[in-house]
Amino acid sequence: MTSPRSRQTAPRMWRVPAVLVACLAPALAACSSAAARVQLPAKAAAAASAAPRPLAALTPRQQVIAALVGYAAALSQAEQSRSSAAARRLLRPYLAANRIGSLVRAVSTIWARGDAFYGQDVLHILAVRIEGRRALVHECDNTSGMGLEEAASGQAVPGSSGVAHDNLVTRLELTRGHWLVESQLPEDVPCVP
Repeated sequence: MTSPRSRQTAPRMWRVPAVLVACLAPALAACSSAAARVQLPAKAAAAASAAPRPLAALTPRQQVIAALVGYAAALSQAEQSRSSAAARRLLRPYLAANRIGSLVRAVSTIWARGDAFYGQDVLHILAVRIEGRRALVHECDNTSGMGLEEAASGQAVPGSSGVAHDNLVTRLELTRGHWLVESQLPEDVPCVP
């Protein structure tokens, strides 16, 4: 993540702050040892699911995946909010507290340039490894339907569209009973969902 959500281009840029700042989900049953395709909920449904689910009824693997899916939905909502206060509130249940400020500043910089985010990524979870209070999730996400646009004109910002196979490793930490995203780093090797 060389920019917020780092996607090799500007969309990576908004996921990048999460990655660069070491920050940077509900088809849980579909996630077996094979790659799982997780489509984020529509905006209205995502708003209703802003609070984390109770973890007791889920396996540890499902808990981690739910946290990652929740983070992706919250990040999308935060980016669309165009409000630093709303972005902080949306990210708080899913992102490590020490990472929120940096991510919100990075997204705010994009807003200040007159740009806006569009689209959502499609998560493809390849593997989940849990070691005590730490989890690593290997993803091969499709970010090709997202990017940046000029807010005033709606025109796409050149070079900002995502990629079909975004190879990411997300690290989560179990904090007070909740899995929180700590970092999300791009891998510079090709991946296949």
